[in-house]
Amino acid sequence: MNASEMKRDVKDRLEVYFIAGTQDTDDLPIILEQAIEAGITCFQYREKGPGSLENHPLKMEEMAIRCQSICKKHAIPFIINDNVALAGKVQADGVHVGQGDQSIESVRGHVGPDAIVGLSTNTLDQYKEAMTMTGIDYVGIGPAFVPQSKADHEQVMGLEKMKQAMDFSKAVPAVAIGGITESNAQAVWQTGVDGLAVISTITRSVQIKETVAALKKR
Repeated sequence: MNASEMKRDVKDRLEVYFIAGTQDTDDLPIILEQAIEAGITCFQYREKGPGSLENHPLKMEEMAIRCQSICKKHAIPFIINDNVALAGKVQADGVHVGQGDQSIESVRGHVGPDAIVGLSTNTLDQYKEAMTMTGIDYVGIGPAFVPQSKADHEQVMGLEKMKQAMDFSKAVPAVAIGGITESNAQAVWQTGVDGLAVISTITRSVQIKETVAALKKR
């Protein structure tokens, strides 16, 4: 399955969206393989912060290619966080950018029309603006709760505002992120989002299969 085919059914691909880099686990390829076998539907490679490979471009590219090959074997979308140049170089299925990154027009110019492009939104106003934009295939929305894996996180949005966003518009699919766990996942689903994105809920899990099952919509 190629990127354009994944792009067409991106909404279904967001259900359990796993995000991780080497700063989150010492065994990223192994954890990724286990998470895919457990039922995740999308993977985002994100190298950020202490312990990451963000200042080691060759090693980061090597790890990206390793993770990409695992995703490709299982027909799982392989998304790269922020690094548009790397996404283009390895021909990733897509790229995810934040509010402070380059414009969507510029991103789309780098990765082409068939790639999946995601945009983070951290406030209701940002979400509303994203619903009017062209060139994006989905939005991330949150934090839903206080994130476990990100010390420099944005202000918590909360479930009430998340539901307001979903009620306002579903022009493009939305995946919730931030502090989502096995115990609160179903409450997040009730806001109307199309998927849940997690990092440490999977990387710190001792029973990944059970964790992923708990994250899926009931």
